[in-house]
Amino acid sequence: MARKLLLVLAHPDDESMGNGTLILRHADAGWDVHLVCATRGGMGWNGRPAGARFEDLPEIRSRELAKAAEVLGLASVELWDYPDGGVPQEDQDEIAGRIRSAVEQLQPDVVVGWGPDGGYGHPDHIAVGACTDVALAGSGMPRFHMAIDAPQAQAWSRAIESGGGAGFTLQPVLAVDAKFEPTPSELERVKAAVRCHDSQLSPMYQAMLDTDERAWWMARNCYVRAPGSPPAELSP
Repeated sequence: MARKLLLVLAHPDDESMGNGTLILRHADAGWDVHLVCATRGGMGWNGRPAGARFEDLPEIRSRELAKAAEVLGLASVELWDYPDGGVPQEDQDEIAGRIRSAVEQLQPDVVVGWGPDGGYGHPDHIAVGACTDVALAGSGMPRFHMAIDAPQAQAWSRAIESGGGAGFTLQPVLAVDAKFEPTPSELERVKAAVRCHDSQLSPMYQAMLDTDERAWWMARNCYVRAPGSPPAELSP
């Protein structure tokens, strides 16, 4: 029976822009990789694709996620309807309960999600990560938080400047417990998955995709072991 990895994330594109190499590495090794995504990303408006309307965005992003999931080889995607940008205002016990139910149903070997910093302080990331930690507290389930180390934060900052945007404040960690650096083949597939999210290709993300050097840093995935998690390895 195949081993299972479950990612519990906040938005369509979190899987590609933040976890693409992790997903590919596990899927290529024969793992079943599953995704729970809490929102349809209805607030991430960049005026793309041409002719689209703001109110169409949840459906657009749902389709983009389905395409990216195929590129990455995800075994399943469970897409919820919590409001983009409003997850902290929703019933946190309900969200934790739904995550717990998803884990009980899938019985994954390891769970990956957002940590308390949300990568760059995004409230949805923080809320979904906290609900995941609550759902799995005391369960003995190995779990890891997404993380950014200092070299990756510097690379993102350079891309933000190149894209001409104010961007966001990244929160690098001092040390990571697992790191996935893409091979040339993996990099091309991660880039293909990111490009599936056309509606989200702001100047900053286009700057990340402009060169393989910048894209490599986007495809480089780091993780820290969640507090209270048993000493498992995040490696296929």
